[in-house]
Amino acid sequence: MKKKVLVLAAAMSCTMNVLAQTTTDSEAFLTDEERPDGTMFIPAPPEMLSSEFYNDFYYYQWGKDQREDAYALNWAIEDETVALNIAFSEALGIEISEENTPEIYELVNRAKEDAHSANKKVKDFYQRTRPFATFKDATPRPEVDEKEATSFSYPSGHSSRGWMYALTLCTVAPEMSEALNLRAQVYALNRVIMGRHWKSDIDNSLLLTATVFAAVSTSDAYQEQLAKAKAEYAEKKAQLTDNVRSTIDTDRKAIQAFYDLAGRRAMAPTAPGLYIHDGKKVFVK
Repeated sequence: MKKKVLVLAAAMSCTMNVLAQTTTDSEAFLTDEERPDGTMFIPAPPEMLSSEFYNDFYYYQWGKDQREDAYALNWAIEDETVALNIAFSEALGIEISEENTPEIYELVNRAKEDAHSANKKVKDFYQRTRPFATFKDATPRPEVDEKEATSFSYPSGHSSRGWMYALTLCTVAPEMSEALNLRAQVYALNRVIMGRHWKSDIDNSLLLTATVFAAVSTSDAYQEQLAKAKAEYAEKKAQLTDNVRSTIDTDRKAIQAFYDLAGRRAMAPTAPGLYIHDGKKVFVK
């Protein structure tokens, strides 16, 4: 099964790398004055040696362990390098693109700009160093580490934009909420695997994004674009395929981690033995 997934990921990568070049300069739905100010309600990141930071350190080590598994590593690299519309297309069940779904594409990318602006303000306020830079470690993509080390970590911008994509798409296709939110959760966890973010970075990105989304979704401009996006989705439903359920199962596999008999967590087993997964005993050869 794992080999089949890796082959599929490799086959998709050529298409994804081309499509990932598509960018957008969409206008946000909210002005800077209308957008919630995360510096007023997002708590400061945990201080080193605090009990909260221990959880961050634990997940940093957890993320490094996941890189030993080719499936987990390839997925994390893919989520770092492909465009959001590609990352979330399969979870929605149809291709999200400027050509195929222009109204949906407009909706999610305008909302994404609100998430980006809100996140940047909090990042610049706290100026937290990324975990790989803190420990002077290399990531699975060392060619971009030098540049990444000069940017801030808290909250996670990738995660904020991913959550905004998921929340926005849930208003377009509420019946796909399970797949979309699982996709966003895995998308965020992959930032920990890459060593780009602490666990508290991605946790608080959800708090920030949910607050911003509440404001975005009540704007007249959002509601107007949402109506166009929902009409477009209704027309595209014929494109839905049976792979949507497999997508949900795949994302759930990543969330419902394996545990060895010592209680140590792993996204995928890195050695033969007996594990607990989804409430059941699993023997890995």
